[in-house]
Amino acid sequence: METGPITNHVNFVRNKNGQFAYISVGGENVVKVYTTGENPKLVATIPTGELPHGIWPSGDGTHIYVALENGTGINVIDTLTNKVEARISGGQSSQALVYVPNAGPSGDGLAHLEPLADSGMSAHLVMGSPGTSSQEAPTTVTLNNQGLIDLLQAAVTGLKPKVTYQLALTREREDPYRDFQPLTTFKTNPAGAAIVNTFGPLRHVVAGPPGQSERRYLVIVPVDGSNQPKPVQIQLE
Repeated sequence: METGPITNHVNFVRNKNGQFAYISVGGENVVKVYTTGENPKLVATIPTGELPHGIWPSGDGTHIYVALENGTGINVIDTLTNKVEARISGGQSSQALVYVPNAGPSGDGLAHLEPLADSGMSAHLVMGSPGTSSQEAPTTVTLNNQGLIDLLQAAVTGLKPKVTYQLALTREREDPYRDFQPLTTFKTNPAGAAIVNTFGPLRHVVAGPPGQSERRYLVIVPVDGSNQPKPVQIQLE
């Protein structure tokens, strides 16, 4: 089954409509729903937000919960309508999720929970080929506060498969090799996608006010041995 780039977790739901497999596809920012017969069929595609990962159904099968690795939250999907009906705040880089029925048999269920505080401080960006609108951008980027530094995680899609690229900073999107600063090198998978991570004091310089002197932009260029290869994706916001 070709489900899409950065396919993450799968889980199953039984309700009055039948039995279905719910699959989080991080490269498309959706959850896809399939029948579970001998020849599975796609019956729904549910937009979720940035990089859906862990997924788990409620005890009665009427809802399924999806952790958004780059979205800093959890989406609640009604499995009878296959629509997102709520968003729950969550921590950074959520990759797994478990639903335990009746875990809080008494009270309001909020015991032992703590505010997100600094762990909820994040910036969200998108990248795409020059000329792409932000709504069409294939790559999402989240910068999570880690104290003195930030964790940058990019869910990169839309590139050539099995090719080596470099994620870098630049001062000018129109002139990307002005103050070009490499951050990390990565290789795409057979679907032309990759999860790219790096650390540094980045949130302020790539997500700060447009007029600040330290402002930088993210850029992806191929590593092909040529001098100053043309960028394939740039920061759009």
